[in-house]
Amino acid sequence: MSCGSASTLDELPRNGVPVKSLVDLLEVLLRDCGRKCDVDVRRDVQTLRARVEHEGDGVITFALPAFCVSFERSLADGRITPAGFPTWGRLRGIPKFLQGFLGKVFDKEGSLLDEPSIVCIRAVRQLCLFGKKILRPCAVKREQDAIDDFVKCDSQLAEGSGQLDRYFRVVARLLGESINLDEAIRKGGFIPSHGPGQTQERYTGNRKWRFETWHRRLNAAGFSYAQHGRGSVCVTEALRAMVAGDWPQMIEPADEKPVRVTLVPKTLKSPRIIAVEPVCMQFAQQALKRLLVDALERGPMTAGQINFSDQSVNQRLALSSSRSGFLSTIDMKEASDRVSVSHAMMLFESSPNFRTLLFAARSTCAQLPSGDVIPLKKFASMGSATCFPVEALAFFTGVVASRILRSGRFPTARLVLELGRDVYVYGDDLLLPADETSVTCDDLETLGFLVNRRKSFWTGKFRESCGSDCYDGSDVTPVYVRRDLPTSELDSSGILSTVSTAAQLEKAGYVETAAAFRQAVEEHLGPLPHVPEVPTDLESWFNLCRVSRGTPAIGWTCHSEVRPHRRWVDKLQCKEYLHWTANSPVQKDPLDGDPALAKCLSAFATRSNEPWTPADYLNPLAGDDWHLTQSSRPYSLTLQRRWVLGPA
Repeated sequence: MSCGSASTLDELPRNGVPVKSLVDLLEVLLRDCGRKCDVDVRRDVQTLRARVEHEGDGVITFALPAFCVSFERSLADGRITPAGFPTWGRLRGIPKFLQGFLGKVFDKEGSLLDEPSIVCIRAVRQLCLFGKKILRPCAVKREQDAIDDFVKCDSQLAEGSGQLDRYFRVVARLLGESINLDEAIRKGGFIPSHGPGQTQERYTGNRKWRFETWHRRLNAAGFSYAQHGRGSVCVTEALRAMVAGDWPQMIEPADEKPVRVTLVPKTLKSPRIIAVEPVCMQFAQQALKRLLVDALERGPMTAGQINFSDQSVNQRLALSSSRSGFLSTIDMKEASDRVSVSHAMMLFESSPNFRTLLFAARSTCAQLPSGDVIPLKKFASMGSATCFPVEALAFFTGVVASRILRSGRFPTARLVLELGRDVYVYGDDLLLPADETSVTCDDLETLGFLVNRRKSFWTGKFRESCGSDCYDGSDVTPVYVRRDLPTSELDSSGILSTVSTAAQLEKAGYVETAAAFRQAVEEHLGPLPHVPEVPTDLESWFNLCRVSRGTPAIGWTCHSEVRPHRRWVDKLQCKEYLHWTANSPVQKDPLDGDPALAKCLSAFATRSNEPWTPADYLNPLAGDDWHLTQSSRPYSLTLQRRWVLGPA
């Protein structure tokens, strides 16, 4: 059956009336899960609709995710606790809502069955987490609470002085000696560039390469504008630029602009806080990040243990550990905001030159949305390019230091290598031996970090790491709806997100729900054909558009009877097909002179560390020939029908 057949759509809510709301979608998903698990869901549908009618969509975005937290803790504990599943009512030991599914996981008294149904576990998590991450404005009070927590967290940071802190310092020194960052700098591994994110000055595209200001701290630390911010290092050219006034203003430390704290959507429960860096600081941080990431991924003690480019390491280990129970999965709370200046000072004590550069590229103050400026005790917040690798190294160091201290031995290079073999870190997602996890979590909090125990698992058969949720060797990761259904073809982000969600639902076997998403898109774009691949998230659409100025055709990964119009192109001796595609609007953004040279040299140096194709030797920026004349508008996409090459 095709994913958009008439028989499928007739089973949608309200006698085939197109779904329009989140509760409509969840009702279809309930029926999908009921068919997969052989469960009657009629009473669950009634309960869901009655609660949404009285309480609103918060039932789907808040109450059901909280239901899932209780469910996961019950899986880890082996039974449903009396305090679990509040507000949902009980029939003996099992909640009344989703009782048909839960009855195949727990017995009537609430104890976990010897062989619980994996299909039902997956269904419960899918139903509860479906609307958790939908992109909607967060309540003003929740935004203010997030800002207050940001300030409170920073004020709580303090230097440690116990034995564990001394072990942390020794382990950090041994790890630092093994990666030898100062030697990497000496060998020329310092390649500055701009990142894709925002800047404090709100510069975008090529505008970032025309520096108007430069921090004197960067110059004093050895990251001078003349050497690193220009394309030409010729002294004569530099003097000529200075005389002509084509030179940035040097900013004294007291006059530096603070990072701009801003809120970006994460979940309705709480937004994500980003600290937007000044453009010259972001430029330096990108070079330091690249140097540190490369050193950690190749270091003799950290290679394979600390990862930045491959989440699948943690995902595979979480999957296998959900069956063996050998490793636990730990999630760190307020991860970036809990790494203090003193932590970072200890981490890079054995690399003084790198540490000097790192702290020269660190902003010392933050401007809150209210306009207030506060000094920062944390090393850096999300938004700094160095935040992610520094926090990963800090957590790895903390876990290894804890394991050595608990073993009753003193840190040596051999011991760090030995006890680091069972520790895996990807940002704030950690895996470590399950039998040591409880005391290790205590030690991490002694060091000033904070473990999110609600999302950490070391008992039972449930594990969660890097977006992969596993139970007893099976993947039980849900599909999230990220945006409300599109209201017109002008809602390009909504349409692309809906297409992506439909593809994920189809792959997961929720055919009726995928059909509902398909119908919502085809109301605006008309019937769409089969396409071989669809990006799995909106960020992928943006990245594809930014690089290639056009994404693959928009369509369905399941079977479709629709065939696009086609024509023969004599000049190319091939067929073209008429498809809906996503495109990133471009704006005029000319760049010439020394800034253009600096951009090209930076791109060339960056690409030199990656696999090259023959075309790259002719053009190091192949596929981006227009980059010096125009740039894509950040995070802006439009839909249009156009002729594209290749088979449908």
